[in-house]
Amino acid sequence: MLDVWNYLLGSGPFIPHGHCYLWKTGLVWLHLLSDLFIALAYYSIPLTLFYFVRRRPDLPFNWIFLMFGSFIVACGTTHLMEVWTLWYPTYWTSSTLKAVAAGISMFTAVQLILILPKALSLPSPAQLQQANEELQAQIAERLRIEAELKQYQTQLEHLVAERTA
Repeated sequence: MLDVWNYLLGSGPFIPHGHCYLWKTGLVWLHLLSDLFIALAYYSIPLTLFYFVRRRPDLPFNWIFLMFGSFIVACGTTHLMEVWTLWYPTYWTSSTLKAVAAGISMFTAVQLILILPKALSLPSPAQLQQANEELQAQIAERLRIEAELKQYQTQLEHLVAERTA
């Protein structure tokens, strides 16, 4: 087991990415900052998705948002690894992280395809609004008829009271 960890975390005969960039300061900084900002965005998006899912317990298919969050975190981690490999050529670790990100990405994509028909069958906000308006109209009509029936009942009770008197 120790050999596996040494293999994954070791640099072997490889050189850091910085050598590929000829250690040009501007190019190294461009890669460093770009990957750091991408990772920062990739980590903030899942936090926002998680917050959204927690605040909306009625949300259908909330688990797919969490799957997207996992996928995005995995992608962000590969960008952090890119920063690391500027100086440390642990490319087996980098490749393993990319393979994990690929697995999570593919699983999320398949799950999204599988729930798409169910998601498309959900009523749209416009359809829900129309159904609510129709229900409100039915309620108003029912209340009007109930008031009319109450009036007839009162008249009938009055007539019965007159005749029995």
